[in-house]
Amino acid sequence: MKNRFLPAMLLFGVVALSSCEKTEQDEATPLLEQGMISHVMVDSAEVTSYNFSGSQLSQVNHYNEESGKVESYEQVERDSKGRIQKIRSHAGNTHALLSEETYTYNDKGNLDKTTTAYYTGTKVDYTSYATYEFNAQNKLEKKSVFEGTDENAQLKSYTTYAVLPNGNYTQEKEFVVNAKGEPVLFSTTTYSYDANTNPFYGYADPATTSSPNNILSSRAEMHGTGKVYTYSYSYEYDERGYPTSQTVTNPNGKRETYTYLYSN
Repeated sequence: MKNRFLPAMLLFGVVALSSCEKTEQDEATPLLEQGMISHVMVDSAEVTSYNFSGSQLSQVNHYNEESGKVESYEQVERDSKGRIQKIRSHAGNTHALLSEETYTYNDKGNLDKTTTAYYTGTKVDYTSYATYEFNAQNKLEKKSVFEGTDENAQLKSYTTYAVLPNGNYTQEKEFVVNAKGEPVLFSTTTYSYDANTNPFYGYADPATTSSPNNILSSRAEMHGTGKVYTYSYSYEYDERGYPTSQTVTNPNGKRETYTYLYSN
């Protein structure tokens, strides 16, 4: 498992906001399907909780580990086919818009482009966009990141991906564009996996790499510096083979344990 919003995973969730009016809470609190992921805890402190509207994830809340209050949340807007159209990030206390990411798809239904605007107050501070290329099995092969708008955008970096026949992503190569406009290999990251089900796989953001099995290790080599960063992951599983906890060992030896709760 890898995560866009959490250090160890890539996933989305939905939960009612504690600051909403009661009527809004009632509308925003859908029933959980049995066996779905509902909460993620880190070292006994709740950091993220999940609910599901049917089987569609529409929001994820992030909690302050000490106060337990919502620090930020992302709202996910989908079309009639369940595809992500927009992701809006908000501050937890003021609900101020922090960023908005828009998704567009090609005629094959694959993600074609994401455009992101970052806000301070009501003003856009910075914009960027990314384009995506997929293989015949609809697995991500390349992501290119541009700074600015279409008219004056500049390619800043791109990442290529290698994937196994079983759908697990095994390698990422990130290239950055130097001052001469030339791509330079910045890092190579390799992954290994277990044989158990990643409970977040079915809800993955199409702009991310999500594998059907749970990650066991990642090794990132930083080219030019020679530094290598290795993370290892271990799990406890329930009777279905779903992880109930994940312990992440960082390159410095520090460990963090994530506990996963599922709906009854």
